[in-house]
Amino acid sequence: MTSGKEDYLKAIYLLSETHDIVTNKELSQTLQVSPPSVSEMITKLQKQGYVDYTAYKGSKMTRKGRKEAGRLLRYHALWEVFLVDYLHFSWSEAHELAEGLEHQTNDILSEKLEAY
Repeated sequence: MTSGKEDYLKAIYLLSETHDIVTNKELSQTLQVSPPSVSEMITKLQKQGYVDYTAYKGSKMTRKGRKEAGRLLRYHALWEVFLVDYLHFSWSEAHELAEGLEHQTNDILSEKLEAY
């Protein structure tokens, strides 16, 4: 999965914590991308089973989408803790670095990072 798709899944997941359906406008504003870009990506995510999309209403995470977004958020959190606790970055610096590192992480690396 591309980092772009992962960013969309995380955004939908986080926005859906306050309401079930996430509009394309909310995603466009959150991710700072154009509305047509959002529509194109939502179509791809729906075809892959990560979201259910209803025209003129918005997107809702599927079980598969929630699982993937949760995995990414876990990776992100592991990196933040590691960077702050062991490398002494500030939380804001760690957050920015974790944004990139989460996309390069797999289950094996995350398990080793957690154990460390």
